[in-house]
Amino acid sequence: MNPEFMADLVINLAILCVFLVILGAGCLIADFVFPHIPFLQKWLESLPEYEDDAEIAHLYEEERRERWARCRARRKGKTR
Repeated sequence: MNPEFMADLVINLAILCVFLVILGAGCLIADFVFPHIPFLQKWLESLPEYEDDAEIAHLYEEERRERWARCRARRKGKTR
């Protein structure tokens, strides 16, 4: 292990650490800040649920459709 290799190793590790800190900060922002912004919250709720099991995914999709149908029915009742 020569000194040049160690210097390169330290520089590369520093770059990697900065990259990981930026990713970590982005995750925290996405988890805790985005859901409190109204238009982002609507967009996040419109995304389909992710599930590995197809049957559970189908049940989630049916529940989401029913929820939107109830929401639309309430909106129609208020506008009339």
